[in-house]
Amino acid sequence: MQILHLFLIVAVLSCDIDEAAKAFKSKQIRDPIFPYTKNPYDIVDPNYLQKVTDNLQDTTSVCAIKYDDYEKQIYHLKHFNSKEEAEQNQFIVTHQGKCGACSTLQDLAVYLTNDLTRPVRKCGLMYGLSQHHLLKCIKGLGFTDTCAQVWLYNTLNTKKSCFWPCIVSFMTNEDFVKNGKLNKCLQCDEDISGPIFKYESGRTRRNSGIKSEIDRPDDQIYDITHCYY
Repeated sequence: MQILHLFLIVAVLSCDIDEAAKAFKSKQIRDPIFPYTKNPYDIVDPNYLQKVTDNLQDTTSVCAIKYDDYEKQIYHLKHFNSKEEAEQNQFIVTHQGKCGACSTLQDLAVYLTNDLTRPVRKCGLMYGLSQHHLLKCIKGLGFTDTCAQVWLYNTLNTKKSCFWPCIVSFMTNEDFVKNGKLNKCLQCDEDISGPIFKYESGRTRRNSGIKSEIDRPDDQIYDITHCYY
């Protein structure tokens, strides 16, 4: 009986990632996220910038989903102040933090099945002179239109502010992390582009409990499994 009980616990806490990603990719969001009409990195409004800063300190709020149909094909997103509040309202947490442009389940499917650091950087290096082709390259990874826009704006801002350290990093095939520290390119991206990206995207790999090639401390990875498909 104890062995069976342990098996059930493991079954609940884990699921096949590829199966989950395939299922999430087919889901439809009830309320589409509208595309950007302005690059958020161009916004200088102090109120907006304060929201970006406050978002970095928020460790309790969550973005959650609720299915609208019995077949679990249509869903909607909602922000809650805590995981407990979301669950009390019969919602399922999909990531820590506010909902944003990349909070959809289609974008989650991309995060689950791709390590995005190298592919997005490759898009930036290949098509950095053409926003149209750069956006097309990023969308080709499977992102929704609006999430791809956020990645586009992040890439352009990092190129503008971190060009030389990132060129050196690419040319020397530098390790992402050495002696527990990010390389200069990734640290520049984290410091310069990261805050607005996190605010606008909503979902990141870390706040979705997904590890990547960039080795992060465990306490930076949100504790969540995505078995709600």
